[in-house]
Amino acid sequence: MDQAIRYARNPEKVTEASRKKLHEIEGIVDYAADDLKTERCTYVTGIHLDSVETAAAEFMEVKQLEGKLGGRVCYHGYQSFREDEVDADTAHKIGVALATVLWGDRFQVVVATHCNTNHYHNHFVLNSVSDVDGLKFYNSPADYRRMREVSDRLCKEFGLSVIKHPEGRGKNYGEVVAEREEKPTRRGIIKADLDRAIEASLTEQEFWAMLRQLGYEVKLYGKGGKPLAHPAIKPQGSERYFRLDRLGEGYSLDEIMGRVYHNRRRKRPIEEPTITRRVAPVRGSFSSAPKLKGLRALYLRYCCELHIIVKHPSATRRVHPALWEDLTKLNRLDAQTRLLASQKIKTMPQLLAYRDGLQEQITALVTERTELRNLQKREKRAGREDPVSARIAEISAQLRKLRKKVKLCSEIETRSTEVADNLKEIQQEKSEQRKEKEQHELFRRSRAGRADLA
Repeated sequence: MDQAIRYARNPEKVTEASRKKLHEIEGIVDYAADDLKTERCTYVTGIHLDSVETAAAEFMEVKQLEGKLGGRVCYHGYQSFREDEVDADTAHKIGVALATVLWGDRFQVVVATHCNTNHYHNHFVLNSVSDVDGLKFYNSPADYRRMREVSDRLCKEFGLSVIKHPEGRGKNYGEVVAEREEKPTRRGIIKADLDRAIEASLTEQEFWAMLRQLGYEVKLYGKGGKPLAHPAIKPQGSERYFRLDRLGEGYSLDEIMGRVYHNRRRKRPIEEPTITRRVAPVRGSFSSAPKLKGLRALYLRYCCELHIIVKHPSATRRVHPALWEDLTKLNRLDAQTRLLASQKIKTMPQLLAYRDGLQEQITALVTERTELRNLQKREKRAGREDPVSARIAEISAQLRKLRKKVKLCSEIETRSTEVADNLKEIQQEKSEQRKEKEQHELFRRSRAGRADLA
């Protein structure tokens, strides 16, 4: 065995692919065992390892001996605790116990407790090949359930809290970031509309009717006509349905109906849901402002429809479903609108000319930076001080800003047609609703006139 290990660890016998995978494992282990995060490595433990310092090499020894260098090199997971609920010693004990129960009979594991944030958390780095039987680790959904079960049991033994009702489906990274920055998300808009429909309903039939009135397709029955255990709704313009029970706590069918039946009266009119948006201040009045045309007018009109700019705050209506996708991208639209306003760009030719000017500046700065970098290399080889590093950094900062503006110009060029089409669709729908309302009013007046004659 010693001879085999020495052979495997012989640098001359290790292929380039092996070296690459060794570096990959070293990078992950180094991150997990970072001194600054683990209080000088006090809370780092190795399972089936001679030393955590040689963990990556020991991982590779097993792979070399078993002839399994392909595929995943290792698995990296973590376990978090509620903020200020656990100390580092307890967190590390739980982490080591969890790793021992789950993988300690077959796999090599590095357990590291990070103490550099307000809530302590454990990192696990698991070799993908077993040092006991040579088989590879298979990560199945059942493994996640067992990880949760064992973790919850250990936390309870130490008197810590656990998530009692974990949601069946987590949020994607985009939603997490959007909520953190208080931006609207598609699920947030759907939940706001559900709240509106609940407040305006006294019965289940009224609730579904209100959702349809808000532009949703409702799926209550399966293919065989059997009622679905989990109803789903599809927003206007969406390609898929959203199950109510997967929108979060308080939105299962039973919870929704409980809120509906608790109402004593309908809420009319339905108020606009509270959604945090960036509001652009507008000086003067809309009536006295000069008539805008072209791209600026197009984007400002779009801002009004998205309620970034509110013309009549008391009459603010629900954002049209056709604009929901753009409602989740307010930062980009805001930046595009500000660029058009700051440069006083009104037409597409003006936009393209402005972008061409930016490209010329970029080309000139790139040329200058290349020359300075060549000079920097010559000075360095000659052992002299570097006189141009500050200017190179300044040029790089300018290039980043210019390239962002070029990207915005390209986005405006691409999106302007889409923006115009969306506004045309909204205007057409509003026109149809206005005609329908006028017809109803004429019909009501004609009925009233006949009643008077009678």
